[in-house]
Amino acid sequence: VTLVALLDVDSGLFSIDFHAAEKLAQLITQVAGRAGRENKKGHVVMQTRQPDHPLLNTLIHQGYSDFAQAALEERKEAELPPYTYQALLRATASNPQLALDFLSEVSLAISKQTFNTLLLGPVPAPMPKRAGQFRYQLLLQNKQRKSLHQLLNHAIPAINKLKLARKVKWSLDVDPIDLY
Repeated sequence: VTLVALLDVDSGLFSIDFHAAEKLAQLITQVAGRAGRENKKGHVVMQTRQPDHPLLNTLIHQGYSDFAQAALEERKEAELPPYTYQALLRATASNPQLALDFLSEVSLAISKQTFNTLLLGPVPAPMPKRAGQFRYQLLLQNKQRKSLHQLLNHAIPAINKLKLARKVKWSLDVDPIDLY
C-alpha cells in the first residue's frame, strides 16, 4: 500500500463523542505507518473542510504525543474524562415514550441525592432508533469517582423498584468507551 485516502475526517473532529478525535488520530497514525514499504514512499491523503483544525495540525506536524497532550488539555478545560468520571444509563423500548419516561423517572429519583453529580438528559441516543427499538440515554458526571459510585449504589436499587424498569431494556455503563 503506497496511497491511503481518509474521507470526511471532520466526522472525527466534530463528533458528539469526545473520544472521536482520539480515535481519528489513532487511525491516521496507523494508516500512515502502513503506507509505503521498502523503497516505495507512502502517501496519506485526508479530506477535510477544516484543514486548519488545531488538533489535526498538531498531529500532522508534531506527532501523536503532542496531539495527545493537546487533546488532554481540551478535555481538562471541558471537564471531561480523565478529569471527571461518567456513567451512561441507556434505555431502549419499542415505544419511544416508555424509554424517555423511564429515564425521566430515574433522573427525578436520583436528583434528590446527586452527590454533586451532573445529570445530563435524558436525551435521544445519537442513533435514536436501531433494530426497531427507540434509544434514550442519561449521562451522569462527577469530578470524584467515589461520589459517582455512591450515587450509583443508591440509584440502582431505586431504579429496580420503578414500574417502568420492567417495561424497558436498560443498562448502565460506567466509564463508557463511547457515547453511542
